[in-house]
Amino acid sequence: MTVTTATRTPLPGREDFCTAMAQLATGVAVITTDGSDGPVGCTASAVLSLSTEPPPLLLSLAIGGRTVRQALDHGLFAVNILSWQHRDLIDRFAQRPAAERFEGVAHRDEEGCPVLQGTAATMVCRLDQAPTAFDHTLLIGRALWTAHDLAAQAAVLYQRHPHAVAR
Repeated sequence: MTVTTATRTPLPGREDFCTAMAQLATGVAVITTDGSDGPVGCTASAVLSLSTEPPPLLLSLAIGGRTVRQALDHGLFAVNILSWQHRDLIDRFAQRPAAERFEGVAHRDEEGCPVLQGTAATMVCRLDQAPTAFDHTLLIGRALWTAHDLAAQAAVLYQRHPHAVAR
């Protein structure tokens, strides 16, 4: 029997906390909405469904980010669940300047919101609530439109790197 010793941190700093949370595999999505200067978007991994009746989604975005500000103004947002084939969009929508994120990325309008093409699934939501929690805004919206590709291989983040979901 092998015994491993976990590193314990009584009051974790940001890096210790992020390292611990990186042990939790999570789906990855690009959140999109329409902005005053065209479509905007960012990468998010804090996305979850709250129930099935009605079908609401909750996502957590940093306060003051361009995408969250535009979603609050527009009242609509899309959750684009990325496929493994589009894993390059993870870094693009997390790190590139906002004005460059949509360059060369296929997208279309659905229900008044930009949605990415080639995703594993997409939901367009009407914003219902936007409470603040610490340094994030929680966007809670009801799904108005959904699409999914059962043949797509979803991407997940694990230990800060993308991985394909095996079937």
